[in-house]
Amino acid sequence: MDPGSAPILRPDSYLELSKDPIRFEPVNQLTNVFYDDSNKDVFTVRSGGVMGVVVKSPKELKPLNFRMEDKGTVLSIKFSLDYKTLAVQRANHAIELMNFNNETLDSEYSIGCKKNSYIIGFVWSNINELAIITDHGVELYTVIPDKKSLKHIKTTSVTVQWFVWCPSNKIAILASSHGSQLQPVIIKQASVNKLPKVETEPGRMALERDVTIATLYGTPGILILRHQSGLHTAEVHVHLLNGPGQAPVKSHILRLGLSGRFAINVVDDLILVHHQASRSSQIFDIALPGESDGIVKYHNTVAPTKSIKPASISLPGLVEPQTHSCELYSPNWVVFQPNIVIDAKLGCLWHIKLCLHDLCNHIKDLAVCTQVVLKRTDGKPVLLKLLLEEVNKENPDLDKLLESFNHINLIYRDWVENELQTRSGSPPNAGQANSSSTPMPRVLIDQNTMFDEILQNITPENDLKKIERVLMSYFSSLAEYGIPAQFNLNRLLVSTLVRQNKFTALQQMLQYGVISDSKALAVLLLSLGNMHPSSTQMALDMLARLYATEEIQEVLLSENQILAALKLAKEEANPRKFLTAAKNSRDISLLHSVLYYFRNHPKYSPILQNDERLHTFIRDYNEAFSDPN
Repeated sequence: MDPGSAPILRPDSYLELSKDPIRFEPVNQLTNVFYDDSNKDVFTVRSGGVMGVVVKSPKELKPLNFRMEDKGTVLSIKFSLDYKTLAVQRANHAIELMNFNNETLDSEYSIGCKKNSYIIGFVWSNINELAIITDHGVELYTVIPDKKSLKHIKTTSVTVQWFVWCPSNKIAILASSHGSQLQPVIIKQASVNKLPKVETEPGRMALERDVTIATLYGTPGILILRHQSGLHTAEVHVHLLNGPGQAPVKSHILRLGLSGRFAINVVDDLILVHHQASRSSQIFDIALPGESDGIVKYHNTVAPTKSIKPASISLPGLVEPQTHSCELYSPNWVVFQPNIVIDAKLGCLWHIKLCLHDLCNHIKDLAVCTQVVLKRTDGKPVLLKLLLEEVNKENPDLDKLLESFNHINLIYRDWVENELQTRSGSPPNAGQANSSSTPMPRVLIDQNTMFDEILQNITPENDLKKIERVLMSYFSSLAEYGIPAQFNLNRLLVSTLVRQNKFTALQQMLQYGVISDSKALAVLLLSLGNMHPSSTQMALDMLARLYATEEIQEVLLSENQILAALKLAKEEANPRKFLTAAKNSRDISLLHSVLYYFRNHPKYSPILQNDERLHTFIRDYNEAFSDPN
């Protein structure tokens, strides 16, 4: 088949692995691989470090290289957050520390755990703070590199069998009783603070691989994979920590509809659940409405279950590099938060990426898709394209379109109100400093954007009925949230109705406030007076509602209704303007009436006598009414 004539296929996935993975030496008999989720570092340790240690990070282009003395098998290895101290665990009772400078290690110093305890693991909770988790609790130390020593800060006693650490929130989950007791602790600012335990069903155990700590919409959450007793009934229970010191509350349950081994990532606040047996992933959004029992919301997958897009890497060959297809959902895969996948046997670290537009292609409901896209970091161009595709259908779904507009305008209204509140609460000399205190929504589509990107681009341009229906849906949504329509939108609606000769409908929309009053719109209505006589009266009514007295005078003068304009002007009339209009009318009786008014008015009579520019009108009047005899 000619490649140029090949049909365009809709992508069958919405997840992909990063194009350029971090490559490292795979695990083998001499090499061990470690990952540090605080610094996002991959360590490859050859022969216990004697043959070299290579550290690669997504943050640095150049890897670190150094050697260590052979003191046994490395169980764990991590740099401090400033890369000045290296901590290595080789046994269950002590941790070695070495100062790192210019790819060289200084003589080491060490710290041991308390008697009758053994070390489960350790984390760098701050630049110079090392937290050691033992089977008896947490021991927190300050590391002093210059003195090659450590200072004990605090010990918190709790039984621990395994733990899970979240570096972004500084939260550790300490598990005991085979995972049936889960104790969250916050380790930061030289302190270890216990939070209330995670509420779990009595005797319900959890494995380390089934517990994940993540940030969802700015709130720390504990995600626990629960294997139910029946077939295809695995669930993810989401416990949110909604405030400092508050107990983790089970707020959401994700229904997987599958059983077996799972792994969890979080991308842009979407929860990805990978299923190894089916080699597929599900995607969940806890911000979407779901079934609720009053406490917990139940969620189904946002889009159909799909596999990650195929991926390949280049491997050395005898003559030239060979392309190797990566095994997706490999048993060798290990996932880390938020979006990292590592295959230690292949020697690759990927970041999972969301293809938002492809995801939208798999969500049939426009309103649901709108809600999902509104909360994504780069969602604006995707949502605008989605809306434009919908309005340019031959028969757009106006009900779903209205729902989408409502979701968009809810965010728009809240942002406008927050901006007004922020500005009104700012001191007069605050300048721009306070204007950034209101966080921008991830996707904000205001009226100008909607006008420029969507409403002006409805095709075909001559399908005025479709344009009117879409416009009315958007106007209805604006009204729902108390947002006045801007002039450019009002002008588009007015011109659309006028082009269809729907002046009665236009009059009703003006009367009931669907179209907002403005001086600019009144001018537009006046320009339509030659098309329909009611347009001028609509304009006058609008100006009256706006208390635009001067503008109404100008309209009346242009319509040669000079006496009506003079009556409206009262004490603010300009004699020269009105006398000029009366003279230009060539109606001598009208000139008589206007001049008579000014001559007999106590305010204007002196002006007629003293302003030489007005004497010509008096002469014209005298000539017109002089006695010929």
